[in-house]
Amino acid sequence: MATLLSIIQDTCKRQNLNVPTTVFGTSEQVVLQLLGLLEEEGSDLAQRHPWSALVNEATWTSTATENQGAITTLASNGFKKILNDTIWDRSTRLPACGPMNARDWQGLKALVSTGPRYQWRIRGGDLRITPTPVAGESWYFEYVSKNWISDQTGATFYDRFAADTDIILLPDNLVLQGLRWRWKKEKGFDYAEDFRTYEHQVQTAMGNDGGKPVLHQDRIGHGEPKPGVFVPEGSWNL
Repeated sequence: MATLLSIIQDTCKRQNLNVPTTVFGTSEQVVLQLLGLLEEEGSDLAQRHPWSALVNEATWTSTATENQGAITTLASNGFKKILNDTIWDRSTRLPACGPMNARDWQGLKALVSTGPRYQWRIRGGDLRITPTPVAGESWYFEYVSKNWISDQTGATFYDRFAADTDIILLPDNLVLQGLRWRWKKEKGFDYAEDFRTYEHQVQTAMGNDGGKPVLHQDRIGHGEPKPGVFVPEGSWNL
């Protein structure tokens, strides 16, 4: 994966600009402008697709309340959105359906309906689950982070650069091509062909990212986890 400094240096080489030895701490306006354009590119690109490199898993221990707490606390690495159909109570092996919209949620609460299936929504920044879970159970879900940058150790994540050694988690070729057309646009140069190439590369990368499942046209599910009794395949003595 590329660093902030390496991306800026590669861009300068391609545009026949002076290649800097540092980004942070420099007073060169060209480098500072490239830094701003790179942050613009990374932020926009991160918004376009749930890139597999930005997907995280959240886990918490349930409390016996409808409100399970702030979603940004449960999903602490720059929460952007929950991936559909990933919230599960692993203790009871039951999924939570959702997200519910405001109308259905209020209807459900008015009817005082309870049942074995959990349902959820995010309101006021908090994750709410009904019926009320049992305390002490293990819950999990996957979510997309807005943080597309990490420090050099891979332990801390950001959505703005903090050092030359910061690592870009998005595909290097897309970031380079995106920075290329943005630079040309800012300078008043013709950037149409570079933008067309960039858009083609982005569409291809989004299609390939993380792999794709096999689609079946029959009505029989193939491998989807469902609540119930799980019997391993094999021969059994009767």
